[in-house]
Amino acid sequence: MVPKKVKSKRVRTAHKHRILGRIRDHHRKERRAARKNPGKHNKTKKDPGIPNEWPFKEELLNEIQAQKNEAEEEKLRNKQVQQAERAKAKKAAKKAEIAENIAAAKAAAAAAARAAVVVDKKPKKTSKK
Repeated sequence: MVPKKVKSKRVRTAHKHRILGRIRDHHRKERRAARKNPGKHNKTKKDPGIPNEWPFKEELLNEIQAQKNEAEEEKLRNKQVQQAERAKAKKAAKKAEIAENIAAAKAAAAAAARAAVVVDKKPKKTSKK
């Protein structure tokens, strides 16, 4: 098996500089947007934590952990409630679709019956010889 030739990564200098210029323009536009709307581009401050000399540090950490656990449990409960609601909605939609299909089938059967009656009423042509 013959190895494939590796495609060259050579780029015309004009093209390379055009790309670099576009990058420069984009960065300039980003900086301008950050200046115009500083609230949007601020980084969130990192929590420094609790100093070791803090009185009752363990109790405070336990409270924080309890709050995190409570928030996580609440999140799980909300997720389960939403899943149940979605399942109910899906089931209702499926029932509605089935009812719609049944109604359409009945309408089609009635139309076919009417068409059969109309066909029976037409007089047959007799050939003249």
